[in-house]
Amino acid sequence: YAANGKEIYEINMAGGEGTIAKFPTPEELWNKAFADVPRNNWNNSFDLVPYEDVGGSKSARYYQEIAVNNVMAAIAEKKDRILLTLATGTGKTFIAFQIAWKLFHSRWNLKRDASRRPRILFLADRNILADQAYNAFGAFPEDALVRIKPDEIRRNDGRVPMNGSIFFTIFQTFMSGKDESGEPA
Repeated sequence: YAANGKEIYEINMAGGEGTIAKFPTPEELWNKAFADVPRNNWNNSFDLVPYEDVGGSKSARYYQEIAVNNVMAAIAEKKDRILLTLATGTGKTFIAFQIAWKLFHSRWNLKRDASRRPRILFLADRNILADQAYNAFGAFPEDALVRIKPDEIRRNDGRVPMNGSIFFTIFQTFMSGKDESGEPA
């Protein structure tokens, strides 16, 4: 938009250009830009949950926001598989935290039952990364976080804890239980 005091000139990459009578309202701009984006109740629920800035100490970088928004849109569209690939040091744990934060606070779950909190599994390939993620998710209520360790599963006859919403473990933990016949996995 450009104005010279007498006229307002609009350049719309999708719809051409020319003079207009008045500046569009924010709502009109939003509708022009996002009219073709499908929306549903989960999109709206996710949008209502603000990003967690970890006590004002950390804000999302622009590409992290894009990643979180794209994942949330895919979840709202009931996509079965979502893959994010980012380089070392780009904040994958922070992105996972923001996604979990929005899912947790909007009470999203596979049954689409808003009365239940979701169950989220954070799976890492090393204990140090699972521990790091567990500590990074400290803004969640303490009773929501569960760190699953192989020795705990062995002590509980192969049963995994179910007393939380966000579970942190490593791949090898899945091999520490028992198979269908009761034999060690």
